[in-house]
Amino acid sequence: MPLRPPRIVLDTNTLLRGLVSRSSPAARVRRGAEQRKFVLLLSKPVLDEYRHVLGDDLLRDRFPELTPELVELTIRRLRFVGDYLRSPRVRFRYPRDPRDEKFIELAVALGATDIISADQDLLSLPTSRSEAGKRFRQRLPDVRVVSAGTFVRDFPSDNLPN
Repeated sequence: MPLRPPRIVLDTNTLLRGLVSRSSPAARVRRGAEQRKFVLLLSKPVLDEYRHVLGDDLLRDRFPELTPELVELTIRRLRFVGDYLRSPRVRFRYPRDPRDEKFIELAVALGATDIISADQDLLSLPTSRSEAGKRFRQRLPDVRVVSAGTFVRDFPSDNLPN
């Protein structure tokens, strides 16, 4: 019986890294998603954040390669290959960083196996002793929250693009 492919939620900071550094683990994850090596999970709130953050003028000044055309093309490509849920009906309160709630809600709603992030608030959640950490482990007991580097290291290398 073939293994089910990972179902991933990609935090905005990881997508950003995957766009501005072509040789980074985040870029390998982005390319793997585009090639359907695993299932990328998306929602309207997540796509809205991608567009808002990646379209920021200050960010574009810092990373000139992050053109509006590149951002829109990437989002369209990911939307085409990913599993999309317009609006998750799941709620997860995360007072420490409410902007991360949309990623956790998406993971719950569409059965993620991994959340890939460089955000310490998200990375620490599975081991946190906070109320949110306990709720995270109850609702997502088998979900890993890992960096792109860890995901790439653990993913079969012959299946992941360079």
